[in-house]
Amino acid sequence: MAEPGSTLGGPGPRGCLASVAGALVLAVIAPAVVALRRWQAWRRGSGLRLEVASSTPAGGGRRRLELGYDVPAAAAPAFRRRLTDAVVRVAELLRRPDDVYHLVHRQAGDEEAVALPLGPRLQALGERLHLLLSRGSTAGRTVLCLVLGRERSLAEIVDPVSCDPEDEAERERLLAAADHWALASAWVVAGPSLLVRIVLVVPAADEDGVLEIMRHAIS
Repeated sequence: MAEPGSTLGGPGPRGCLASVAGALVLAVIAPAVVALRRWQAWRRGSGLRLEVASSTPAGGGRRRLELGYDVPAAAAPAFRRRLTDAVVRVAELLRRPDDVYHLVHRQAGDEEAVALPLGPRLQALGERLHLLLSRGSTAGRTVLCLVLGRERSLAEIVDPVSCDPEDEAERERLLAAADHWALASAWVVAGPSLLVRIVLVVPAADEDGVLEIMRHAIS
């Protein structure tokens, strides 16, 4: 004879036993998960790390710099602000009178890329870039910052329908198409770390100054 259960969907005797067994399993597993996360965080350490992965010629008297940041998750909010400030300082260092800033990115599943002219103001660049570095929907997605002259339209090089910054060939094409300098960024949270990849295409004469500024993001 079947054991009775509640007409409200609550557990009968077997359901109670299953619930108790499940609680016991959770009681064993949960501390282990917490301990594993603490061990991962301890193993990772509390330091912020920067790796200059490469510096190669990019044509037109420019250099292509690839940087990788590894930041403790607890320090991520402050780091995102410092990284944004570093990019704005790079923009100040490289600024020319006709510089206009543009952002390009594409959300997963979207039919078109976002191609957003920001104008010449550094404040607008900093605010928008910080938002994209912090928004959960941009995790694992590439954000491009392209610096063009005033006489050039973003529509000349970006077709929102076909543009996909996640495609390596398309990303490199857009970085090379910038009039002065350009940046690509992507971030993801992996375990106890925030991992950020930055690619910069900058005038070769300014490489050392740009690297010095980007190092300040971890100090």
